[in-house]
Amino acid sequence: MINFCILSETRIPYVCPHNPTSQHSDIPTLHPVDQLIDIYQTRRGRSRLSQLPPGPFRIPIFGYMPFMASNPQNALKKLAQRYGNVFTIYLGNYRVVVLNDYKTIKDAFKEDNFSGRPNLKMLEVRNQGVRRGLVCSEGREWSEQRKFTLRQLKDLGLGKQSMDCLVHDEIDELVVGLKRDKLKSVNLQHRITTAVLNVIWRITCGERYTHDDYRMQILLEKTRADLAETQYTGPLLFLPWLINLAPRLTRWKEFVKSVDDVHSFLANIIKSHKTTFNSQIRRDFIDSYLAEVQRITDPESSFYKSIGGADTTSTTLYWAFLYMVLYRDVQGKVQIEIDEIIGNETACAEHRKKMPYTEATMMEIMRKSSLVPLGLFHNTMSDTEFAGYYIPKETVIAANLHIVHNSEKIWGDPQNFRPSRFLDANNRIKKYDEFIPFSIGKRVCPGENLARDEFFLFFVGLLKHFSFYADPDKPSPSEVPNIGVILSPKPYFVKAQVRKN
Repeated sequence: MINFCILSETRIPYVCPHNPTSQHSDIPTLHPVDQLIDIYQTRRGRSRLSQLPPGPFRIPIFGYMPFMASNPQNALKKLAQRYGNVFTIYLGNYRVVVLNDYKTIKDAFKEDNFSGRPNLKMLEVRNQGVRRGLVCSEGREWSEQRKFTLRQLKDLGLGKQSMDCLVHDEIDELVVGLKRDKLKSVNLQHRITTAVLNVIWRITCGERYTHDDYRMQILLEKTRADLAETQYTGPLLFLPWLINLAPRLTRWKEFVKSVDDVHSFLANIIKSHKTTFNSQIRRDFIDSYLAEVQRITDPESSFYKSIGGADTTSTTLYWAFLYMVLYRDVQGKVQIEIDEIIGNETACAEHRKKMPYTEATMMEIMRKSSLVPLGLFHNTMSDTEFAGYYIPKETVIAANLHIVHNSEKIWGDPQNFRPSRFLDANNRIKKYDEFIPFSIGKRVCPGENLARDEFFLFFVGLLKHFSFYADPDKPSPSEVPNIGVILSPKPYFVKAQVRKN
């Protein structure tokens, strides 16, 4: 799931008590003791801020952002080489502590104090001014949301067999469409996103749309518009004042409209569920939520995460087929394993454990793409000491997953796409603690296992039926990503050749 948050650096002013005996002025005065306390707190605050992790200088208003615009990952790598595994940068006026190695991230994210979620103007709009849901809540509310979500996924029967059935329906439709368009140059992005969104939609709402159904096209159009506007509004993560200064440049109104459209669409679905709700029958996740909370004033925000879930899974698959096109030898080895293990059977999640090379390839795809390079932002819930530094309350914490997944010390040749790095001498999966595409700690993605199964089923389901190769009449697919909160591939075209079984 991809929701991203940040919290501005707030300062609580010292409020002076009014002196009721003063007859000389209406201005509040301080008792001498209060004056001493005020001076002490001010100096102590400045002194403690000097104990922050080191970091580069900042430009007023903009912070370090101008130096990160073209290639944020490369800029952060250079800062880590200079300042170490923990450093501070200011993005706009937002104080951000960046963690740059596995052990540091693990030590931080196992602590309750690092499990908060920052506030963010864009997130406020998406949640209509209320912090809620599994992604954005914190503390006790988050803990209850997490337990509820995991329980409902289990109660609704979303284990391996159910996920198999959901994905197979979508694969069948993908296969029919690609066979119909055989040897035509196609961009898989739209088709994959539609299929993945349909799986999530069935889990959430209990409905499935055919890929050309007008309702699916409306939903896809609205979610794609929302995600597209996010690319323009990205600077507003750290420079929210641009909303008023340059509304056209930031396309803020378009972003708000796209969010409102998605909320309206979801609100109608939930309204329909309310009219047909039966507490004795749980048809889907919305019914389970309605049963848990009888009075929900705006529940669609709780299901907005479905959009992020569809985007990250479909983008991972879009990367997967890009690598298969660029590395045809790897594609061939995966297909050999598919033929040997699955054969004429229908792929199921249980096949994963019997297919080490395919599993290693999927792991290498996730490592190499590092889809969410800084994970979901955390924030400190109180002042804390960490790694010998002082980190104030409400400091944004960013886990640099990209640098961990591209460390030469860990991977040797991280720039190369090499699935065999995840296999030992006995052709068994070689596990790396440092492989953390779903993050780590208390707020690790609760849907990791389902996401891995879904990735596997779509991946082998299509490679079983087709061989993919680049269209020689189109630009060659590029491993250089579009820069953003999510690293997505630049659009590319492939041809799908039906395999002879």
